[in-house]
Amino acid sequence: MSDPFFRNPFRLSLAEFPFRSPSFRQTGKHSIAFVCIGLLAAAGCGSSGPPVSISLSPSSAQGIEQGQTVPIAATVMNDPSNAGVTWSFSGTGCTGAACGTLTSQTTTSAVYNALASVPSNLFVTVTATSVAHPSKSSSIGIAMVAIAVTIQNTVTELAAGTGNYFSAMFSASVQNDPTHYGVTWTLTANGVPCSPACGTLFTIDAAAAQYTPPSSVPAAPDNTPTITAASATNPGRSDSDTFTIFDGSAACGTGGNESVLNGQYAIMLQGWSGIGGGSPILYAASFGADGTGKITGGQDQFNPYLSISAYAGAPVIPSASSYSVGADNRGCLTLTDNSEATFTFRFSLGGITGGIASKGDLIFVNEQSAIAEHASGILRRQDPTAFSLSALAPNYVLGVDGWDNSSGTLNHFALVGSFAQSGGTTSSLAYDENDGGKMLTTGGMPESGSFLTFQPIATGTGVAMASLNFPGISNVSVNVEVYVINSSELFFVSLILSKEGAEFSGRAIATPSSFSPSSISGNYIFRFTGSSSGATSASIGLASFSNGGPPSVSGTVSGTIDQYTGGTATSQNLAGTYAFTSLSGRLDIIGSNAATSPVCYLTNPLDGVSAFCISMDPSASLGVFDVQATATYSNSSLSGNFYFVSGEPGDNSIPGLSGVAAISSGSIKGVKDASAQSGFSLANPLNATLSINADGSGNLGANTVAVTNGTVLYFIDETGNLPPLVQVFEQ
Repeated sequence: MSDPFFRNPFRLSLAEFPFRSPSFRQTGKHSIAFVCIGLLAAAGCGSSGPPVSISLSPSSAQGIEQGQTVPIAATVMNDPSNAGVTWSFSGTGCTGAACGTLTSQTTTSAVYNALASVPSNLFVTVTATSVAHPSKSSSIGIAMVAIAVTIQNTVTELAAGTGNYFSAMFSASVQNDPTHYGVTWTLTANGVPCSPACGTLFTIDAAAAQYTPPSSVPAAPDNTPTITAASATNPGRSDSDTFTIFDGSAACGTGGNESVLNGQYAIMLQGWSGIGGGSPILYAASFGADGTGKITGGQDQFNPYLSISAYAGAPVIPSASSYSVGADNRGCLTLTDNSEATFTFRFSLGGITGGIASKGDLIFVNEQSAIAEHASGILRRQDPTAFSLSALAPNYVLGVDGWDNSSGTLNHFALVGSFAQSGGTTSSLAYDENDGGKMLTTGGMPESGSFLTFQPIATGTGVAMASLNFPGISNVSVNVEVYVINSSELFFVSLILSKEGAEFSGRAIATPSSFSPSSISGNYIFRFTGSSSGATSASIGLASFSNGGPPSVSGTVSGTIDQYTGGTATSQNLAGTYAFTSLSGRLDIIGSNAATSPVCYLTNPLDGVSAFCISMDPSASLGVFDVQATATYSNSSLSGNFYFVSGEPGDNSIPGLSGVAAISSGSIKGVKDASAQSGFSLANPLNATLSINADGSGNLGANTVAVTNGTVLYFIDETGNLPPLVQVFEQ
């Protein structure tokens, strides 16, 4: 094109510019600048400066409680007009005044006021918009939290009954309450006040109340009352617990064979609380059974790991407790203590002489608590003639295990050792301790001083308080309750502990006053249970010892060990040497690895225990050696009626098992009950074929292992990915 007007305007000289009026030429450079700004800004002839921006302080506000305020300051940068901002706000889950208010608004600041009563958690956005540049704004998010009330110990059922201090404590936690006024408590049935027909409620303080049930089960709807804790600051925020009042004295019904449980008994269990991995719990009790299904009294203790809910020495309320026994010696037991906690057990009995059982096993599910709890353990008949310090044996071997988190990680812990006692004062402790693989030992040499001091034994229950110092686990004394079974057997159960301590339970069995190499039997069967890094380990096996006789204190050991851990089964030879310490009865087995190198302390053989042992590996397994008579074993070596138990569950996935079985010529037929996170599973059939080799090893079918001494049978089912546990069959 020849017309200069159509040329690229950005290449025109001033002389060629199409608007050539005199006025243009007279305006000079200022007009040129105007043209560049007005027409050519896109080409970069000028600059608009830094962009306008707004910053708010604070940049966010989280966890604002009802009635609180949030001062907000706005800074507008690069605004020569200094016109400031205007304010607005909006909410998620609310509109208008229901979101709060903005007050004290200026061009640089405002104050957000949360609602005086927040009905639920809300989120509000406060926005500051530039006056001079309305397209520029900045926002702050404010999260308002409502008061939250939680009843911490909800229950599903409570027993009716009478007794001193027979009541349940309820406590409530209140969060996000700036006034800290706590809660108010009410007791209703179908929304209508129901006291005293449905029980009475007494406020202890701003966070706790005491509920006392009626003496008998009331008619509906008063038999299902509701306890409500409402925020004193905002009554619209509350939590409720509805439960059923039941008759504890008849909860187990009748079985027709109640006379087999008659006398004073002690029980000791280990288990788990919660779901998933859970946390350990201990339970123990002494109770009287009258032979007709009635409980005559007793006391119990409950110890959830490192929990403020743990307690000990709570009297058992006879009017809210009961038991029953069926024709097969399986039974039901409920124990209600004066904390209005009812514990329900299923058991199987053995050691029956003169129609009365001297021992048994039992499993537990807390059907009362909204939190899943299950456990398993043992039952022993107590001898009241031994309920004095002077009646106790002078020497004992101790075997206990449990859990310790002194290192910040939950580790399985086990300790075995021997000690002397006189009048409740102990001495000459020799011990070996395994805390998650960390070993501590005296090497079998007794220490000076006392590690355990007994208080007087209660003549009604056979229970004594004791103060104990376990080396390496706690720097302070640990309180335990000692349950006297007889002069030769004691239960030990720890009480509430600090985070530096271990929670444990176990047994002490009387020992000879002196040992020699001949104290070692030629053959043993054994079982171990432990846990490492969350993986439970269960082991059974055979061990044979050979020495030159006195005065030899060493020799060789041989045998087999079958271990099942985390779904993996291994079998290895137990081959090595041993060293024996005559002073304490310590038997140190030196095998090819830590799993085949346990340390044991010998006892007088009693109740299937000839020695308590611990493993040397990180599982910190606690084990029992039991004498195996020299014999040629076969399928006919076990015959008669047996009761069986699974022992302590090493983790929360492992069920507790209890049942009875008849064994004849290798045929096992019986019934078993189970306890797990999901509750009880009752009356499951048990049918198996037992095959026993000449050395006492054997199986109950494919992927199972078993060992026997002709009196007891240890059994592990390694089928699939079943949890590791040792089932123990006894008569």
